[in-house]
Amino acid sequence: MDLRDFLGQFAAAGMLRKIRTAVDPELELAALCRREFAKENNAALLFEELAGNRFRAAANLFGAEARMAGMLRCANFDQFAEKLRVELRKRHGTAAERLKNMAQCAAGHAAVPTPLWCRQPDATLLELPAIKSWPEEGNPYLTLPLVVSRHPQTGTQNLGIYRVQILNENQAAINFQPGSGAGEYLMVAAETGERLPLALVFGGDPALYWLAAAPLPKGCDEYGLFRKLFCEELALSPGNTQKLLIPGDAEFVVEGFFTPGRTCQEGPFGNHTGHYVTRADCPVMEVTSIAWRKQAIMPLTVVGPPPSENIYLGRVNEILIREMLHIDFPEILALHMPELTIFHGVALLQATLDENGSALELIERLWQDSPLQNSRLLILFDADIDLADYGRTYWRLVNQLDGKRIHQRGKQLAIDATGIDPQRLVVEDRATAELVKRRHSAFEL
Repeated sequence: MDLRDFLGQFAAAGMLRKIRTAVDPELELAALCRREFAKENNAALLFEELAGNRFRAAANLFGAEARMAGMLRCANFDQFAEKLRVELRKRHGTAAERLKNMAQCAAGHAAVPTPLWCRQPDATLLELPAIKSWPEEGNPYLTLPLVVSRHPQTGTQNLGIYRVQILNENQAAINFQPGSGAGEYLMVAAETGERLPLALVFGGDPALYWLAAAPLPKGCDEYGLFRKLFCEELALSPGNTQKLLIPGDAEFVVEGFFTPGRTCQEGPFGNHTGHYVTRADCPVMEVTSIAWRKQAIMPLTVVGPPPSENIYLGRVNEILIREMLHIDFPEILALHMPELTIFHGVALLQATLDENGSALELIERLWQDSPLQNSRLLILFDADIDLADYGRTYWRLVNQLDGKRIHQRGKQLAIDATGIDPQRLVVEDRATAELVKRRHSAFEL
């Protein structure tokens, strides 16, 4: 399934709107996307004409559970959670070891000689349909690239999603953090004095977008995991100028390299934090090749203050995190990540602690080695609290708040709101409740 198949499914299900009037990629397109996402039954958008550009663009691809589930080859998120749970339970070891085993079992990527995309010898980055989403942004951005990089020593490839700001005809700033896959590979390249090859891939099978955004353990092969979870057939092609394997059904492919130490000022960019961000030392990509398919479609996403369509990518990440925690931390019964803070890793956790365990010990283990190790805020609750009931969780948190229950590590915060004796909870007498139900059934009580 490539991007066009995906859009075809939307169209057949009545979940695709085609915008045939010319739309300006500077501010206007993003404004339309935000308004569409705000609708209760929002649709994916296909912009068939962009002002000043020859290509088409697709947006709001992830803006509903039904579309995200379709991307994952499932009817809904519950079905995907069960699919993931079954695969993980077949294996032994930690959650990270099980995921790596799943990927390794499906490893071996046979390249296909003829991709659907074709190199354009005289093309430049300025021809691509990049957008500006907010008024104070500088140069335009490509917001939905699959960034493919390769470890300089092991040859292992990594997929990530990072914002890309076009600087000029053949240079782009790519904002990835030191702890990311590409960031780690660039550090190794710097130590050996090598350039780091990479490719920006737009389109291909949409499930790759979730894998690129998922909190997978280091060294977990995204292509292998794709084959195990979604489809054994994944057509990969060698790059035109870089030693990388790239999906053969991509819409656009931009190849190039990083030279360690070559950076620039990136931004301003309207981030999900709700304010503009900049980066003074952003790595610079030197482009060596640009390719595209006939009648290519650029996938894009609009970033900014929540809620936005990316929330649904975060929701699927929450499913993965929950299933990993159930394996490594059996005392954690449930997990909920509030939508407005999901990309900060804020997590509400329902936990049961035995007489030998402590909340602080659990928090420290989560901070040390878990999918939540970089979370800004963790809050632990007892098993009686519905984590999705924010009024109830806030009420319990305030009533349990105490300096001894607050734990901090740098910019990270954790609060222990557990420890309520269930025998001391104020609840209605069951016999009285049944009596009232029988005697006053005629009343709407």
